[in-house]
This record gives sequence, structure tokens and C-alpha cells, in this order.
Amino acid sequence: MWAACALVAACNSEGLSENAGETESVRMEISLAGDVCGVVSADAVVSGLGMSVIGPVPLQVDGTAIRGQVSEVPAGTSRTVRVIAYNASMLEAYAGSSQVDVVAGEVVSASLVLHRNPTNCPGTTNGGIDITGELETGEPTPDGGSDGGVDPDAGVVLGGAAFAFAYQDATLTHDGVIHFLDGNADQIRRFDLSSRSFLPAYIGTGDVTAMAVAPDGQATYLSYTGGRIDAFAPTEGGAGRFFAAAPESVSNMVVADRFLFTIDGSGAWDTHALYQRSTGARVAAVDWRDTAVNLLFSEANNTIYFADSGVSPQDLNRVQVDMEAGTLGAEIDSPYHGAYNLRAPLRLWPDGSAVVTGSGLLFNTADLTYRTSIGLSFVDIAFHGERLYLIDTVGDRTQLRVLNHQFDILSAAYYPGKAQRVFVHNDQLVLLTATGSSGFQARLLDL
Repeated sequence: MWAACALVAACNSEGLSENAGETESVRMEISLAGDVCGVVSADAVVSGLGMSVIGPVPLQVDGTAIRGQVSEVPAGTSRTVRVIAYNASMLEAYAGSSQVDVVAGEVVSASLVLHRNPTNCPGTTNGGIDITGELETGEPTPDGGSDGGVDPDAGVVLGGAAFAFAYQDATLTHDGVIHFLDGNADQIRRFDLSSRSFLPAYIGTGDVTAMAVAPDGQATYLSYTGGRIDAFAPTEGGAGRFFAAAPESVSNMVVADRFLFTIDGSGAWDTHALYQRSTGARVAAVDWRDTAVNLLFSEANNTIYFADSGVSPQDLNRVQVDMEAGTLGAEIDSPYHGAYNLRAPLRLWPDGSAVVTGSGLLFNTADLTYRTSIGLSFVDIAFHGERLYLIDTVGDRTQLRVLNHQFDILSAAYYPGKAQRVFVHNDQLVLLTATGSSGFQARLLDL
């Protein structure tokens, strides 16, 4: 039987009584170099005298290492940290534990030994797993967003007073700027990921009803009660200019290449319209149309996708835009008419071939026929390479699950706060979680 040693950061026993009631975080990283057992998942459990058992907490397994953390471990002596790694059959491949003393604000190293399970991983060779890790005493302290604290998962945590606002929508542009629709303040707040700082906000001139942002970040639109629409550009600071006036308040809108697509309450039912972005001219308008939840525009086929709202049964709809003529095609719904759960949000598949719903269902963009199911619901989803990153809320924490292209769960991790949005930018995962008191945090995690 082969055993490997690891390091877990731990605290010395001096002054433990002074830290009663304190809680800290355990962070570990376990290399899978030389693994012969085919580890695909792992979890950790922390226990000790005077505390409830924490876990099992899923750890992340990415093919090269096991990484993760256990949060809110009470300070005290002889806390036992146990790690179990599993093979594809969900059988124990390696397991081991170590006892550490936990003191707030102190980090030292302790040994951890994992033993290969010869029953579940037989063979003439014992294989090898080099294990490194540390027990970190304490969550990072937000610094208001300028530099950020160090995340126990080797990332950066951004928060503080600058993030103490509620937003109704958020989108990330190609230049790495997150646009937040702050309806309470009638403005768009902008956060630059490269500088980790807020840019001047786009200040609205009325009661905001909707936001639309061009993917390149060079134009942003705000609509207001009554129908006015303003346009903003990063070169003009926070001041907007009049763009157009819809007949009634716009409930939803999206940038569709050279046009702005809007939905307003005029005419019979609702009206879909196109505004030319270069001039603000309303070049197309068709009523007897549905209102929408979560408009999407696909550049691959110049088509708008949305789930209709306020009607029964709910359905997925599509409207094609003729870019040359500046006209709108027919509103075409799916063949199913309420047969599927169309939970928000709607997200476009990376290659544009499908729309995925918050209930984990995929529909082909060509004709809205059902393709398949991820098998998991989510609050938001992001994509990087062949990996899918799903977030949802479990209790008062955010669960982040990583899937491969076959929808197998590769790993899971948990973070403070309720799930809000997740983006990918420059090989980093940007995770937004609500922290209470109308505020949120942004975590930047390396992929």
C-alpha cells in the first residue's frame, strides 16, 4: 500500500482560548501526477471536539490536481481533516486524514497521508500522488475593489462599499467591462476587470426600464418610462445622448448588430421594433407580438430568441432580422407549446447552435426543436473550452459545478453568498454572489 505526504496549513496551540467563536477556512491542493486509480472526484470532511462535523464538501478535480476548501471551521485544537478521492465508479481510491490546531490569523504546515485502497484500485504498482496543500485561517478581507484580497481558491475577492448596490441585470463586454443595470439609481455601473475598478457610471435621465449593451462595449442603451431611449459611449464619460423615442415604454431590448431590437407596449399585444443604431431611426415595427424574458441575439443567423412572458402556455420564440432590408421576420414559436420547463435565464450555446434554459434544456436555434438536457438546473452558466461552469444557490451559499462536454460533473465548489452571475474572461472565471444588504462580491478564479 502506497502512502503520500501532504502539507496542510495549521495553527499552533497557543492562544486558542482567545479565538473562541472564530471560524477559518481549510484549503488544499493535491497533485494527481502518477495517479493510477483514475481519480475523478473527491471530498473533504472536518471534525473535532466541540464542533459539528462539516462535510463531506466536494473538491474540484480537473485531471491534474484536487483543489478546494472547507469554510467556517471553528478555531480549536485537534481538528481532523479527512480527504477521500474516488474513481469513475465512485469507489474510494485514496483516503487519508490529519489533525491540526486552528487559530485565527495563523498558518503553519502539517502532514497529511493518503493511502491507496488496494481493493478498489488493485494492481502490481502502487502508483503515486504527490500531495501539497495548506489550511488557511480566515476568509480574505474585501478592500473595496481596488486590488482585492487573496481568495482561498487562489483567486481574488472584490467587494466592499463600492459593491453595495443591487442590480437587475449584468452583462460582460468583449473588452472586459461588466455593465450592471442599477434600476434603483437609474444608471449603469461599469466595472473594468483589467484594472479591477469602477469606471464612470452611465447616468440615466428618467425611470429606467431596460438596458442593452453592444458586445464590443462601444455603445450602451437605456430606456425609460414613457419610451425615451438614450445612448452612451465610453468616450463620452457618464453622459448620454438622446437616441430615439418609442411609442410606449420599452420592456426589453437587445443590440442586434447594426440595429437595436425593442419590445414596447404599443399596438395590439406588444410591438417589436428595429432602430438603426447609426441614426436612431425606427425602420421596422410589427405589433401582435409577444413580450419576452431574456432576449438573445445570435450573430450566427441574425435571429432574436426569447421565452414569451405573461401568456399560457409559455414557449420559446424566434424572430429573424433582415440586416440588409432592416425588416423583421415572423415570430415563430417552438413545436412544444408549454411541454417543457423554460426556466430563466436563456443563454446562447458557444457555437450558436442551441439555446439553453435555466432548467438545463437545449433547443436547436435553427427551428427550436428539443436537442437534449444537461440534467442540471442553474442560476447562470458560462463556457470555457470544452468545460461548462454552472452556478446555483444551495442554502445561503453558491455552488459552482464544472462539467465536461458530455455533461459529466468534474468538480464542485462552494462560496459565500447567493449565486447571481458567472462570466469567463481572459482565462478567468468571474463569479458574482449576493452578500446581503443589497451588496455583492466578485470572485476572479483562474481556469
